[in-house]
Amino acid sequence: MKTAGYHIPVLLKETIDLLITDRNGSYLDCTLGGGGHSKAILNSISSEGFLIGVDRDIHAIEYAGKLLGGHKNFKASQINFSRINELDEIVFGMKFDGILLDLGLSSRQIDDAGRGFSYMSEAELDMRMNREEEMSAFEIIGTYSQEELADIFFRYGEEKRSRQIALKIIQSREKKEIRTTKELTDLISSVTPSNFRVKTLSRIFQALRIEVNRELDELATALKFSLNILKVGGRCAVISYHSLEDRTVKNFIKENSEGCICPKNFPKCVCGKKPIVESVTKKPVIASESEILKNSRSRSAKLRVFRKL
Repeated sequence: MKTAGYHIPVLLKETIDLLITDRNGSYLDCTLGGGGHSKAILNSISSEGFLIGVDRDIHAIEYAGKLLGGHKNFKASQINFSRINELDEIVFGMKFDGILLDLGLSSRQIDDAGRGFSYMSEAELDMRMNREEEMSAFEIIGTYSQEELADIFFRYGEEKRSRQIALKIIQSREKKEIRTTKELTDLISSVTPSNFRVKTLSRIFQALRIEVNRELDELATALKFSLNILKVGGRCAVISYHSLEDRTVKNFIKENSEGCICPKNFPKCVCGKKPIVESVTKKPVIASESEILKNSRSRSAKLRVFRKL
């Protein structure tokens, strides 16, 4: 199921099998994209069920609106998934049987040269998933201090040469603004050994994208808020594509599935902490070899699902 210009939905069968528990229930797709997962959800629920799809990218909303507009039990809204509490349905108390977050970029966003997500094509430094947001990669590269740049390169890209690359950027921008992906790529390449260049470029561009879109903060916010809008027994499925995202999800599930945290030498519990979620997937679900052969993007995907108690 490939939607033109968008990636093939990853772990589609596994996600639907684990997410849909009530065919008459209400569902929320927090990362609508090309509508691939949403289409499968709509095909799996009855006409009595309902699906809301949200995305921060207006192009995704417009595309999915055309693809899924024929379904009367579907609604699309443009909003960041960390702000789903502002949706009218949620404001008025709607709760869900299932919530889906498919993290990362769509192929359409990567291939759109004007968005500046890829180091392989020349474009203005942008990387905003929502073009109405003020902060872009250009502002970050042009205004962050050497320490701030090195920090995001190391923290979000896990790049060992973060300080050296940050210094090179500071030195270069004192002479001339760094406006394009090619200019940034050339700077990074000039201080990176050729055999590490591709991985380093990928890490730096990933780090910038995460910082521009506040991806990890937004994920943490969305996960926390999911507890308020899931029905008891409702499930949340998260598909991540790099270790930082997966670690955030894993830690969230671990923290909220634990009960008493009192010291072991206490005779009885005084903290009162009780588990509020239960992991449905004891370990992350990964793509089969056959799926990876058909869709290389699925190679790094990890699916974790938890259930509200």
